[in-house]
Amino acid sequence: MFTNLKTKALFLYLSVFCLIELLSYFSLFNANLNLVVFTTLSLTVLLLSLYRLEYGLLAVFGELFIGSMGRMFTINLGGFDLSIRMSFWLIVMLVFVGKFIWSLKKSGKNSAYLNALKSFHFKYYFLALGGALLIGISKAFIARNELSLIFSDANAWLYYLLILPTIVVCSAKGEGKLEKLYEIFKAAALWLGLKTFWLLYVFTHNLSFSPEVYVWLRKTLVGEMTATLSGWPRIFIQGQIFAALGLFFVFWKNLIAKSASYWQRFVDIILAALFAGVLLISFSRSFWLALLITLFILLIIVWRLFSFKKMFLSGLWLGVIFAISFGLLYLTSIFPYPRSGSFNADFAGRADIGNTKEAAISSRWSLLPVLIEEIKKAPLLGQGYGKTVTYISNDPRVLEKDPTGSYTTYAFEWGYLDTWLKIGFLGLGAYLLLIFSLLKQAWKINHQKPEIVILGLAGGLIFIAITNFFTPYLNHPLGIGIIIAGACLIDKYRVY
Repeated sequence: MFTNLKTKALFLYLSVFCLIELLSYFSLFNANLNLVVFTTLSLTVLLLSLYRLEYGLLAVFGELFIGSMGRMFTINLGGFDLSIRMSFWLIVMLVFVGKFIWSLKKSGKNSAYLNALKSFHFKYYFLALGGALLIGISKAFIARNELSLIFSDANAWLYYLLILPTIVVCSAKGEGKLEKLYEIFKAAALWLGLKTFWLLYVFTHNLSFSPEVYVWLRKTLVGEMTATLSGWPRIFIQGQIFAALGLFFVFWKNLIAKSASYWQRFVDIILAALFAGVLLISFSRSFWLALLITLFILLIIVWRLFSFKKMFLSGLWLGVIFAISFGLLYLTSIFPYPRSGSFNADFAGRADIGNTKEAAISSRWSLLPVLIEEIKKAPLLGQGYGKTVTYISNDPRVLEKDPTGSYTTYAFEWGYLDTWLKIGFLGLGAYLLLIFSLLKQAWKINHQKPEIVILGLAGGLIFIAITNFFTPYLNHPLGIGIIIAGACLIDKYRVY
């Protein structure tokens, strides 16, 4: 999968990603450069989209893969912060609408755009979810929730409109095929791994520019670095979910691809270890739990599709991968060797989810009963976007502002409960039904003929669905992007 990426394309994409990251870093400390880069990138995406919608969409996904929260570049317009992700989204959607209208005017009912949308297998599931989202917005206005909170809460869901141009681009009669999207993702996953290990090196070696890097991470929301009691930094990047997808792709490639050379298998092992290391150093309990459960499910699928022997060997392969990943993390931290100081990542301590003394866990559990009580007030249709809940938090940042710990917010760590509160059980049910239908169709495809891409995506869907229990991703562009790409890929491969 990854070793099939052409060398020239790989270096081109990696160079572009590196340049974007560097420009983001320097733009943070130079407002004029930030404006120039933001404008240049937006105009470039506009021209690419006008030329071929496929290219604009690839730019959107490329930003999603490496941009985490989408704020690598931001400009202020009359008090409103416009992020580069919003700009890209708006440009591609406007161009799509223009091309869609032109296609209808030119071809009428024979419009390639219209036919692509009509033939999309999962359209009714997305329409049901869209209906629930409209109800959530309507309920928000009826309840007179604060307007700014409604927008902040609901705007991420607008990302789902990208399903429309993605369907067209991925369709047989669209403007492009899926191969370029594969290439972008593979290069982005590799870049994400390299960036995480580079950040680990920066913060374990206390380099002279590490304070500026820390500020860049925090202010652009690209990621975060938090010190741990063990002395290791926690390198958490929201986009690290794509490292999990990379691991799943390599896992299935190693199992299915029979013609791979020893060199290709060696490269795959290193890549898998790189992706596993990214997830480990994230110190995210949500990631760890989701990864553990997903890999267990994947091994069961190996058993069902192939044999018990292959499941056992795949388990051993994973054991080797994680052993190598630990080695890579340690070597990165002590390089060059020897050096003063020692490192001992307290993975076991971090995995103790019952440790309610930790502020993050304690606050999350304090929120749970309050959130459930609010859901009970309107369980079927929800209370709309922008609905706030007040609870007692042990977060030091909250206690600094209010010694009582009273905290009011519209965003909650409990992903599914957040969705239930805002759009009700009907909306949550529509979302879960969509995910179930994607996984069901993926199983049908692979039961007939195992496909590395579909199996990897199925693993990604399971991973993100489990993660969403404790860390909201399905109401964020990062998770929504996986759903959109997964739906279009599975639709292309679907079994009739």
